[in-house]
Amino acid sequence: MLKFKSSIQRELDRFYKEVIQSDFNIRAVNKGVFTQERAKLNPWAFKRLNEVVVNSFFNGAEYYVWHNIRLLAVDGTRLFLPNHPTVAEEFGVHQFGPKAYSPRSLAMGLLLYDVLNLETLDSQIAPYASSERDL
Repeated sequence: MLKFKSSIQRELDRFYKEVIQSDFNIRAVNKGVFTQERAKLNPWAFKRLNEVVVNSFFNGAEYYVWHNIRLLAVDGTRLFLPNHPTVAEEFGVHQFGPKAYSPRSLAMGLLLYDVLNLETLDSQIAPYASSERDL
């Protein structure tokens, strides 16, 4: 999913063409089914997988430091979220525009990054009202 560069259906067709080693695109799965199944993924699984990768990297490999110090950076951003009832329930809704006529769900995102080893160590997403410092 992370390597998708064009439409979902085109990427799915390309993927299955490679898997079955065919010269022809055979529609093995359609984007609707893929999207429905993707929605069932537990986001915490990705967080845990990242923890395993990071721990494996720093416990089993040599890594760069600067004067015996790991250089880490933290950056936060505000994210515009899809307009969906479950998103609004979790992250809330804020009014925007000159007359506050445009309700949107927003989140605060934060990333902890090892700048020398090019590794994302941690990430957080929280309601818009959260502060970077708290995250």
